[in-house]
Amino acid sequence: PLPEETRRVLLLAAAEPVGDVPLLWRAAELLGIGADAVGPAQAAGLVEIGARVRFRHPLVRSAVYRTSSLPERREVHRALAEATDPVVDPDRRAWHRAHATATPDEAVASDLERSAGRAQGRGGLAAAAAVLERAAELTPDPATRAERSLAAAEAKLDVADATSAMELVGAAVL
Repeated sequence: PLPEETRRVLLLAAAEPVGDVPLLWRAAELLGIGADAVGPAQAAGLVEIGARVRFRHPLVRSAVYRTSSLPERREVHRALAEATDPVVDPDRRAWHRAHATATPDEAVASDLERSAGRAQGRGGLAAAAAVLERAAELTPDPATRAERSLAAAEAKLDVADATSAMELVGAAVL
């Protein structure tokens, strides 16, 4: 029984995995949510906002996110992407943009592909594989989608996920 704005700010916090407080407030401002909206959630002991956003328990964060509607989740991811500096944190921005996108979008897919390259460079092979898979899903051009699906399949093999790799190869052939 929390106010609507409180539920929305909790959803923003749940959608931002790092717990970045300044980003939370920039995104909340974009959605027209004031800082006082978090008060009822703090009073109920659901969340603490200090140097980082911390939920009382990981299941609270999960419940907030999973019980929201897909359009609500897309809205908060869109606000978080818009509030994220594309120069300072392009990977987080790309991740939020991908979660805000419902239809194929080449700009988002390209951002994800670049993000995957950076992840691979840091040794984040599993992250790169997941990001490449999403990039392929969001690619509108069939030939480019096939290329990205094959790159994602190769990355999935690098992390010993042969089942997903075969599915991606199958998608590339279609």
